[in-house]
Amino acid sequence: MDENKTFEFNSNLTSAFSYVTSYNVLNIDTLKRLLKDHISNNKQIRDASNILYNANGIYTNVIDYMTALPTLDRVVHGNNKVHENYKRNKDKFLLSLKKMKDKIIARDIIFKSALEGTCFYYFEVNLSPSLPRHFSDYDIDQITEINSNDFNCSVIPLPTDYCRIVGRKNSSYVIAFDCSYFDQFTGNGRSLKLKKFPKEIRQAYRAYKKDFNKKWAVLDNNKTITNKIRSKIDEPWGRPIGLAAFTDMLYDEYFTETKRTILDDINSTIIYQTFPEGDKKGTSSLSQKQQKEQHENIRNALFSKGVRKGINFFSIASGTKLDKLTTDVDFLEIKGEEELITRISSNLGFSGSLLNGQGGDYSSNQANVEMVSAEIFNWIHQIQDEFNKVINANIIKDKSNYLEVYYLPITHANRDKQFDYAKDLYLSAGGSLQYFIASAGVNPDAYISLMEEEKKENYAERFPPHQTSHTLSNKDRGRSEETNPLNESTIKSKTNGSNNNPRIN
Repeated sequence: MDENKTFEFNSNLTSAFSYVTSYNVLNIDTLKRLLKDHISNNKQIRDASNILYNANGIYTNVIDYMTALPTLDRVVHGNNKVHENYKRNKDKFLLSLKKMKDKIIARDIIFKSALEGTCFYYFEVNLSPSLPRHFSDYDIDQITEINSNDFNCSVIPLPTDYCRIVGRKNSSYVIAFDCSYFDQFTGNGRSLKLKKFPKEIRQAYRAYKKDFNKKWAVLDNNKTITNKIRSKIDEPWGRPIGLAAFTDMLYDEYFTETKRTILDDINSTIIYQTFPEGDKKGTSSLSQKQQKEQHENIRNALFSKGVRKGINFFSIASGTKLDKLTTDVDFLEIKGEEELITRISSNLGFSGSLLNGQGGDYSSNQANVEMVSAEIFNWIHQIQDEFNKVINANIIKDKSNYLEVYYLPITHANRDKQFDYAKDLYLSAGGSLQYFIASAGVNPDAYISLMEEEKKENYAERFPPHQTSHTLSNKDRGRSEETNPLNESTIKSKTNGSNNNPRIN
């Protein structure tokens, strides 16, 4: 065999820690060491967060609920509405949001921020290279974005392990990309991977291959989207939302596994026999053959128990003892799960009653939801600022007509309340019709477009509302007034004019 023969392969060489789902690797002592310096150990902390998300139901639910909680209803607006291109630019802005699937991207950012504390994306506006018509199994597993030639707009997730925050520009994070990311792929695998990344990164990788000192490429700030939570503005990494609860999650798993082990021991009874002792201490009075026969007889009888009905009979020598090992079950009576669960959920910012629906009153749960929502919308403010930055810089390209997307502070828990606020503003203070429509969960532009179309098509006259007490006046179809009332109280009221008196509350 030729020992110098080489083989081409493609493999993801990131730390094996990322893919280990055993708590034997993620132990409490290791975790406590990592927590002492979350910046230097950020990679391991993010890996730990992914393991715990897959293993701990409380952590899973909290992150999923936070991701799904905001409705992400939005409006697009600008300050310079008299600008000659305002309407056209607004339409382009809305089209950009639609093409980039802003709500899907926003939820992905919320999810990754909660899970890992930091996430990076690239806003691609150049046409992607055409893809081949056929793929291998490896190729088809790689997710890519295909855009039409008329208007290209997509958001590409960047690998967190290979990105770093290196500064700020107008309070927006500037990031650098580690070009060695592509070294883990070889041959055609690397070529396909490069095709799925923006042109700026492909060019940076070619420069890196010529000069390995150019490993980190600082990306165009106008094309990157970064979100970082629970950290100082000058820290390069954020913190996962579960960081303070990681230790308790591991204790909860250890506690539960201990009880499971005890139950397994109970269900796995061990029966042993002691042969009769002979004249010489430590030896049996039975011969080797007799010991083997007795052992086989007892084993066969025990293994056949419950398999078939009937009586199992066997004989044992005088002095033989049969006994079984017992398991101490006192630990099963220790009540610790509820306390641990309460502490875990509290460390995650959620009350236990909010997660399982047991206990707690409505007002306290409502207050908890509002506090959680406040934190989520703090993240969303960062997200919308980044969206505004990249769309204005790459699509609108008009500093005199800066447009913004604004995600309304509406969640699935407060939609009715927010709708009532918008309704009161609209009816009582001449509030915004667009905000009113958006608070109902409807796209304002789509709604207004339908209104304009229906007005043009004369829907009001062609399709009048059904005649009910709500759509007809009293004069036309309402209850007729009696000219000769027969009720004595009605006659007195009309005679005295008491119905005209102001009501006193």
